[in-house]
Amino acid sequence: MLTLPRGETSLLFPERALPLRAMLGSIGHARETRPTYDWHGLRRGRAEFVLFQYTLAGRGRLRAAGREFEVKPGQAMLLHFPDDNRYWLPAESDGWEFLYVCLHGREVLRLWPLIESRLGPLAAFAPDSPAVGCASKIVADALAKRIPDAFAASARAYELVMLLAAEARHTQPAEAARPAIERARRYAEERLSRALSVEELAREAGLSRHHFSRLFARQHGLAPTAWLIEQRVKEAARLLRGTKLPLKAIAAQCGFPNANYLGRVFRRHTGVPPAAYRRSGA
Repeated sequence: MLTLPRGETSLLFPERALPLRAMLGSIGHARETRPTYDWHGLRRGRAEFVLFQYTLAGRGRLRAAGREFEVKPGQAMLLHFPDDNRYWLPAESDGWEFLYVCLHGREVLRLWPLIESRLGPLAAFAPDSPAVGCASKIVADALAKRIPDAFAASARAYELVMLLAAEARHTQPAEAARPAIERARRYAEERLSRALSVEELAREAGLSRHHFSRLFARQHGLAPTAWLIEQRVKEAARLLRGTKLPLKAIAAQCGFPNANYLGRVFRRHTGVPPAAYRRSGA
């Protein structure tokens, strides 16, 4: 992904020779720390448009499709407006850094229901994925004023929407893949002492790595690697509470390469080192 300057812009091309059916609107790269950062999808006017907003760092919050989500790095919000959705900076977040591209036009609005129905309002994307790469280039070029006219802007809008549509077209609906994801989850839980890769879990699910990662994150709220670390920390906490095993043995049982690495990860996730956690009797 490109190194992006911070900034926001809106592309306005009043003189159009042809009715263009995919167009870029507001575009930017921002880091929000204001507690007032709060957008509601029914309070943004009557004009129809869609949003691709990719989190680079920090945390946000989203309510859409009758559910509430924590928005984490590596996840993109895929929203349409007007609609009953809301996204905001929660009080517990130190900040939320993201890039975003708003799009509109008849072809965008025609394809967006397919994209949103398959990928959901919040989807995981690797930083080097084609869609994120395309969106990053749009932001960089828009901020540098390298999108000269409406035709160039429309071509960029088509490219991003087509990449998202292709991703959606080849992604299994979440419900259909649920048994496969659960099979991989159980496989991992039974083998926490091993060095498990995302590729191995994807093979167990019978899915490609990319689609497995996306569906797993949608189903469990975390990318597979982050979920594995969380499970290892939980198992380490259980052993610290319920046994007198030394840290070296606990690290081995929980899939950490050594006690020092266990200590660093455990402290990062719980706020206390393993020895202090054990003494606390928590």
